[in-house]
Amino acid sequence: MSLVLGVDAGGTSSRAVVATLDGQVLGRGRAGCGNPAACPPVEAFLQVGRAVEEALAAAGRGGVRAAVIGLAGIEGLPEGLAAHFPVPPRVVGDVVVAFAAGTPAASGTALISGTGAIAAKIIDHEIAATADGHGWQLGDEGSGFWIGRQAARSAVRGTPGSLTAAVLKHLGVGEPEMVAVAVQAAPPLALAELAPLVSRAAEEGDPEAVKIVERAAGLLVRTFREVHAPGTPVVLAGSVLTSEGPVRRAVRDLLPDCAPVVAGRGEDAAAWLAARSLAPRTPHQDFLPDTWGVSRT
Repeated sequence: MSLVLGVDAGGTSSRAVVATLDGQVLGRGRAGCGNPAACPPVEAFLQVGRAVEEALAAAGRGGVRAAVIGLAGIEGLPEGLAAHFPVPPRVVGDVVVAFAAGTPAASGTALISGTGAIAAKIIDHEIAATADGHGWQLGDEGSGFWIGRQAARSAVRGTPGSLTAAVLKHLGVGEPEMVAVAVQAAPPLALAELAPLVSRAAEEGDPEAVKIVERAAGLLVRTFREVHAPGTPVVLAGSVLTSEGPVRRAVRDLLPDCAPVVAGRGEDAAAWLAARSLAPRTPHQDFLPDTWGVSRT
């Protein structure tokens, strides 16, 4: 029996799946940060390996005939990564996997907002152009990090409302003045953990949270428009946009003519791309039924 392996290596987690050529899942694995742009490469590749081994534990290595890994900012197969795979994987951009997680189309636009943020024009399942994706220090506008930083900035100023109260509680401090101390004691990207607090506070009507949500959506759509070709499919991906909530709604409201769809699991899309290398007519629905309105059982 021929098997395929798909991996989505993100800044927060790495996820792997082993499946048959008709999309039957035989094993899944999950581990920590697998993006060498977000954590040290040695640690990233170790985490990817753990996810792969967990997925292979139930399926075995012998039947794997093709593998695809979605990875940001890397072309070619890094030396430290190959040893974790039963066959040499094809490395594609994480945005390519994200786009494939929402549509069988070969070309269109992916808009991602997770820990970071980027928009990409995809042509024939390859990256043709990108906007933003410059990292938390220089860009990633509208990302989970950006949203969390706005929440922390609001809280340190003592802005009245439920958002400030939620930030203080999350950080374990009693006064706004202590927010800076708590934030500076943690890794910078930990600010992304505050993004869900903004969504909840916005749903409750907190004015500051609503303002942050609106700004985030506006920045994401501005990034999107830098690369989007009108009339082509649009896929929303990343934890901020795949989660039902005010940011996704605000982005959709700003894109009334684009009919964006929400991405499914990136690792399943990577497995579909791997299957297509063996059987080009492999149906997208076999690997990502949820995006077609078909429930998994």
